[in-house]
Amino acid sequence: MKKVDGLINAKRPKPPAPKPSPEGFVWPVQRDADEKVAERIAATLQELLPAKNWTHMDLARELYGTAGANEAPRNSQAVRRWLVGELPIPNEEAAGYLAQVLDVSMARLLEPKGKFNPVPDMIRPRSDSKRFPSGLPSKKKKNAKGSGRTPGGKDREKQRAYNAAYRAKQKAEKAAGTVKRKYTKHAKTNGAEASGWKLAEGIQPPDYTIRSHDAPPGHLIVELKATLPHERAMAIVHMLQHNGAGQEG
Repeated sequence: MKKVDGLINAKRPKPPAPKPSPEGFVWPVQRDADEKVAERIAATLQELLPAKNWTHMDLARELYGTAGANEAPRNSQAVRRWLVGELPIPNEEAAGYLAQVLDVSMARLLEPKGKFNPVPDMIRPRSDSKRFPSGLPSKKKKNAKGSGRTPGGKDREKQRAYNAAYRAKQKAEKAAGTVKRKYTKHAKTNGAEASGWKLAEGIQPPDYTIRSHDAPPGHLIVELKATLPHERAMAIVHMLQHNGAGQEG
C-alpha cells in the first residue's frame, strides 16, 4: 500500500516554521489546557480552513500524509478533534506545523475572530453520532438485541425460529429414545483383539503358553507364536535383548 508522509510523521521532519508570534508568547501545556483553550483553537480552524477552501481532511493530509490509492489521510481523527474543540489540544510541535500550513503564527491559533461552532458544517453527520446526528435511522439499531440481524448477518427472527425447531426435534428424539449417535470410524480388524492389539483381516490372535514347571526357580517358560503389528513385535524383541544384556552383565 502506497504511503506518503506528512510534516509531522516524516522520517526526517524539519522543525516547524510558522510565522513569528509576539515576544514572550508560550504555547499552552497540552496536559493543562482546558476546554476553553480547545474551543479557541477550534474556532480559529473553523475560520482559516474555509478561507483556504480546505476541510479537516485536507489539513490531515498536509500534517500526516496519505495512504492507499485514494490518498486517504493517515490521521484524520486528531484534526477532527481539534476542529470540534475536543481535548487534548495539539502539543507545541504539532501546533507549530498547524500554524505553518495555515500560514499564521501559533498565537493566532488561540485568537479566533468569530465564535466557536460546536457543529461545524465541514464535519459530516452520522446516524450513530449523538453530537453530529444525520437524522437518518441508525444502523446500530437494526442490529440491536432482539431485532434485525445476527452478528453473522442472518435474519434474527428466522434464526430464532430455526433454533427453536431444532431444540424441539432433539427433545422429541430423546423422549422417544431415537437419538442418533455420531458415527465413529474404527480400524478394520478380523474381530480379534488380544490385549488391545488390533489385527489385520485374516490374522489369527496370538497363540502363547506360559508355564512354570520344568523351568528353573524364579523363571517362566514362554512359548509364543503370532503374527503381530510391527511396533508390537519390535517391542518384544527389544525387551528380550535388554533383559538378556542385563543378565549377561
